[in-house]
Amino acid sequence: PQPFHLQPEVTNLKLKELEELRKSVTQLESQLQDARSSASRAPPPSAPAPASVSAPISSYQMTASEKDCDDKFGGGLVRSWMSSPTEVCSGGTSKMTCYSHKHFFNSAKQWFCVAENFVIDFSKVKGEHSNKKPSRGAAQYHSFERGSLSADCSKTGSYKQVQFMHHHGLQMNTFVDESSGDHDEVEGGVTYLLARDEDSENAFHSTADFLNMHTVYTALELPTSTSVVLFDKQPDGPFYDMIETVFSSKNLRRKADFQGRVKFSKLVFHMESPASIIFQKVGGQKKALECTSSSLWKGYAARVLQAYDLYDVPPPPVPTATLILRNRTPEKNVGRVLKNAGEVEAAMRRCDLCDVRVVDLATMSYREQIALVRSSSILVGVHGAGLMNIIFAAQEAVLLEIHPHYRLDRHFRIASRLAGKAYMPMRTRTQVTCQGTSDDVHVEVEEFGRAFDGAVRLARNFDDGQVECGVACPAEVLAIDGNHDAEFKRLGVKKGNAASTRFPCG
Repeated sequence: PQPFHLQPEVTNLKLKELEELRKSVTQLESQLQDARSSASRAPPPSAPAPASVSAPISSYQMTASEKDCDDKFGGGLVRSWMSSPTEVCSGGTSKMTCYSHKHFFNSAKQWFCVAENFVIDFSKVKGEHSNKKPSRGAAQYHSFERGSLSADCSKTGSYKQVQFMHHHGLQMNTFVDESSGDHDEVEGGVTYLLARDEDSENAFHSTADFLNMHTVYTALELPTSTSVVLFDKQPDGPFYDMIETVFSSKNLRRKADFQGRVKFSKLVFHMESPASIIFQKVGGQKKALECTSSSLWKGYAARVLQAYDLYDVPPPPVPTATLILRNRTPEKNVGRVLKNAGEVEAAMRRCDLCDVRVVDLATMSYREQIALVRSSSILVGVHGAGLMNIIFAAQEAVLLEIHPHYRLDRHFRIASRLAGKAYMPMRTRTQVTCQGTSDDVHVEVEEFGRAFDGAVRLARNFDDGQVECGVACPAEVLAIDGNHDAEFKRLGVKKGNAASTRFPCG
């Protein structure tokens, strides 16, 4: 402490008052010294208790529009499905509980249901699958005789045949309640009966089923031990491995794998494809185009990628563009074939320090497809089911969709945005040429080049990228990003001298 000096303004104080003042100062100095000594002996303060994981990190609240999107495509939708469980059969040792949600386009509610201790008599389930796709309609699904499904519970007043989904409804038409429950064997655990979309070989329509499965698995918190039964007459198809790898704890089974009367501890009847949020009308035409994120879409993509050990992988270091082509085969006269694919590919390969791949996904296994797409930051193709793979692309990625002049569908715009990817469309103006029921699409290469240049500009700045240019990129600009030395070597590109980034003034 500084020595006490008597200031001129207090010289007129009496000596007694001055002495009292000195004593006060000395007392204060002593108290301060005691406080310092106590602090030096005290243990260091403990760290504050961590905030509860449920405590909000900030005061941010969703806007009305964001909440509406969540209600239609995210956690709000799951809560809606689960908000009003309805017991349609109860009593005895069995029960069936159904869950409903009112979709935007349809005032009628439909159920997906869970049954406990129900018996399926497989001798009364008719129809076998084959390697050939059956004709459309009822022939694609099993038919059922009375008693194909039974339980000792009693139908409640809430039982409404019209609210069961299509394939499930066919079987519920033959349901016998207040049955003895006789059975030949018991299937423990959780069994998921999957009646697939009639176009189960198509990546878009199949995703409707798979997104619904993810929604049900999430809503019911189904265990990883859940097993899946393909409960239709469709061929195994290209997504057999995917269903088995992502959703089933054991090999997929069919109706033919069961004999006689089997009592299932827990049966989940599929939320069938027409109820999927993959379709614009389900969430509302306008709202589906407005929304930019969906926890269900992202959660589904994560579920698939984790199952294939592709979730936590590094993104491509330079723009990596995959052009998806469709080719006709003797078995299928596919539509929207890129007529001038060579010109489009050439335009893409002019990209400086870019990795360009051209593929026909139909020639690849699902595992190969998803691995390729996961390593892509730009996905390019004519409007078609293969573009649904954008949801599995690198964490930051852009879809460049080529719309034929006659197509107005926005399926893949919705998929891209709700999965957190960028979307860049272009539309052709040249009239398509027809090959029977199929068509050839001619792309105006100059217009495509402009769109692709925009996609590349985005991709160069994904992750930690630091290059500000498009397809044509001067060597001195490419060299600014010092993280690409290995890519220059891998792609056979000579690295130039980096442009000066020193401030020139002053």
